[in-house]
Amino acid sequence: MKRLFLFLALALPLACQHNAQHSELAAGSWDAQVRNQLNSLLETYQDSGAYAVFDFDKTSIVHDVSQALWVYQVEHLRYADAPAHGFLDGIPDVSQPIGGITFAQMGEVLKEEYAQLAALQADGKTLEQIHATDTYKDFRARMATLLVKMDDVFGYEVSYLWMPGLLAGYTEAEAREVVHDAVLDQMGKEKLEVQEWTSPDGKWSTPVERGIWLSPEMKDLYHCLADNGITAYVCSASLELIVEVLACDPDLGVGLSPEQVFGLRFVRGDKLVAEYDPEYVQTIRDGKVTCIKTLMAPLHKDKGPILVGGDSNGDVPMLIAFEDTRHGLIIDVGRSPESKIGQLATQAREQNNTGRYLLQPNFAPIRGAVDGGGI
Repeated sequence: MKRLFLFLALALPLACQHNAQHSELAAGSWDAQVRNQLNSLLETYQDSGAYAVFDFDKTSIVHDVSQALWVYQVEHLRYADAPAHGFLDGIPDVSQPIGGITFAQMGEVLKEEYAQLAALQADGKTLEQIHATDTYKDFRARMATLLVKMDDVFGYEVSYLWMPGLLAGYTEAEAREVVHDAVLDQMGKEKLEVQEWTSPDGKWSTPVERGIWLSPEMKDLYHCLADNGITAYVCSASLELIVEVLACDPDLGVGLSPEQVFGLRFVRGDKLVAEYDPEYVQTIRDGKVTCIKTLMAPLHKDKGPILVGGDSNGDVPMLIAFEDTRHGLIIDVGRSPESKIGQLATQAREQNNTGRYLLQPNFAPIRGAVDGGGI
C-alpha cells in the first residue's frame, strides 16, 4: 500500500512541475569541494526522475532520533507496558550476565524503581523533584548501562529493537504523540551534549548522548533535491514511525512525505509490540539495499540512486551497491579508519572529494561524543 501511495505521490508532481532555474546549495558549512560536487549533481540530474537515499541518524540529523526518544522517556518516565515487562522487551536471552547480575535481575530492579518513581509522580512531585532522588539517579544509570551492555552482548540489532520497543503498549497515534513531544524536548543545537549518568553508589556509570539537531545545510540539501525534481528518500535503521514524526514535520523536518520514509517496522496491531514484522525485510545493513531495490528503484525505471548518504558501517552496503550512484556522501562522525565506513572516508580524503565518495565534516561535532556502532 505504501508503494502505491508513493507512486501516485511522485508521478503527478514530476509530470507537471518543472524548475526553470537550477537551485544550488548555499555555502553554509559545507566543505567547498563537497558542495561543488553536489551542485554539479543537482544540475546534471535536474528533472531526470532520479532519486537519492539517505540514512537518518547522524547523517540527515545530528545525533540519533531513537536515542533522543529513549532519553526523553527515561527523563519523563513516559511509558505504557514497558515497566510491567521489566523494560526487557526485545532482549533475546535475559539470563545473560550484566555487571554481576543478569538482564532479568536488572529488569526486576528497574521495575521496582519505576514503581517508586511513578508513585512520586502520582503524589504530585515534579520531575525536578523526582530527578533529585537517588532512586531516579539509579534508575537512569541502570537504563543506560542496560543499553550499552545490550550492544556488547547481543549487537546493535537488538538495541535497535529494544529502544523503540519501549513504546510497547501505546497505540500508533499515542506513540506518535510521545515521539513528537520527545522531538520538541530534545531538538536544538544548544541541547547537544554528552552527560555521564552515574548511580549514587558509583556501580553503574555510562556516557549518554542527549539532544538532536537538523542542520540548515542538510535541510537545504533535501530542499534543493526537491527543487530540482530529484526525489529524496530516507532509509533508516530506526523505527519508521519515529523517523516519520521528525522527517515529515512541516516545520522541524526536511519536507518529506511518509511515503518517502523507510525504516524498521513492527508487527501491526491495535498497540505497538517490540517485535519485528516478519514479512518485511528490516532496513539493517544489507536490508537497506533490499529496501532500495524493491521499494524505490521500481519507481525510477529500476535504476539505483544517484546519491546515497550515510555515516556508519551499516550504511556501507547501500553506499557501494549501485553502479548508478554518482556520489556517496559520508558524514564524518569520527568512525575508526579501520572500519568499513572509515575506509571509504579515507578514499574520499585521498581523492580530495573528487571521486565517488565525498567526506563532509560533521555539522555539529560534540566534544566527547560517543561513537555508536550505527546500523
